[in-house]
Amino acid sequence: MQNLYIIGAGMGHISDLTEYAANIIKNADIVYGSARLYEQYKVLNNNITAPKYSEIEYVLEKETLKNTALLVSGDVLFYSISKKIQEKFKDRYNIELVSGISSMQYFLSKLNIINYNIKTVSMHGRNNLCFGAVSYNEYTFILSGGDKKGEHIINELYNAGLDYVYVYAGENLHSDNERIVSGKISDMLDYKFSSLTVLLIYNKEYTNPKIHLRDSDFIRGKAPMTKEDIRWLSACYLGIENNDIVYDIGAGTGSCALEFAGHAKDGLVYAVEKEDEAFELININKKNLKRHNVISIKGSAPEVLATLPVPDKVFIGGSSKTMKDIFKAVYEKNNNVKITVTAITLETIYSAVNAFKDYNIEPDIVCINSAKSKKAGPYHMMMGNNPVYIITGRL
Repeated sequence: MQNLYIIGAGMGHISDLTEYAANIIKNADIVYGSARLYEQYKVLNNNITAPKYSEIEYVLEKETLKNTALLVSGDVLFYSISKKIQEKFKDRYNIELVSGISSMQYFLSKLNIINYNIKTVSMHGRNNLCFGAVSYNEYTFILSGGDKKGEHIINELYNAGLDYVYVYAGENLHSDNERIVSGKISDMLDYKFSSLTVLLIYNKEYTNPKIHLRDSDFIRGKAPMTKEDIRWLSACYLGIENNDIVYDIGAGTGSCALEFAGHAKDGLVYAVEKEDEAFELININKKNLKRHNVISIKGSAPEVLATLPVPDKVFIGGSSKTMKDIFKAVYEKNNNVKITVTAITLETIYSAVNAFKDYNIEPDIVCINSAKSKKAGPYHMMMGNNPVYIITGRL
């Protein structure tokens, strides 16, 4: 069987290699690397070539030599092409991953920051937003890339309400034009960075996403609010996962959206609300609770859903008699979407059940009857809440 060594070239400087990695390159029958790496590494092995990124799999498929080295930018263990190559060629090659000095190691060393709980995020080829990562972690290391340059990420974080964090930016690390700058995010908004930029975000006010929010945590005003026990159960029935995109339709004060945000800590929750006062309360509660992976959307469903990303989970707390239209809109985006509806009126129960039946789905229905204690003189009385139906199904 042929040997394939996937070697992390770090920031592209030859000194980022370990001696072990350099010897593998010297002794390889053929070395593949990007055009950016070619000039640096040809001193180790003249038999180096720079295929296009899109051609790498093809050349590896056709390769007949015994020992092949593949140079990849960055860290082979962190958001690298190495995983894809390893999975595709595991039956053809003996594959060894060889790490070097990564941009994160180099950058943190430059900053003299030692932290064992840094959240890592890559924006290479991804349109995801890192609001949750920054909200729920003291330090977040971000690899910029593609359309998400350093300045775009900084401005997105600031506009999402994370206007209190501190930013370290490292550009063209370990090169002649290396630049490291830092400051409050509000002072970094006008900076421009190259595509080879990493960010470290320090959030001293980070919050714990695992804490269930209590009713007393919210400013309510006159907007309707789903009670805490129903919020918690609804999140369980939805089965929200870390990276999910979630819609909360008829979000009211944002209590459910903000609860769900802790479950989708690396995803996003879109809180859709048409009423002015309730919409303002969502933004106020989001700011107070510092769960910035909630994006508030002003308008009515299903109309405003057209521009939103594909949902994994949908919660309907208020449909304004458009239940079937909402189902249709989310089904057209994702025909395997999971939906939970909460209802206190018979009419809403009827609408939800019939909407599921349009897709031949027999929903799971549970009725929650709860009571809470209330002090009455020297005694405590249990005061019953209205029964609430939680109706769940996957289309």
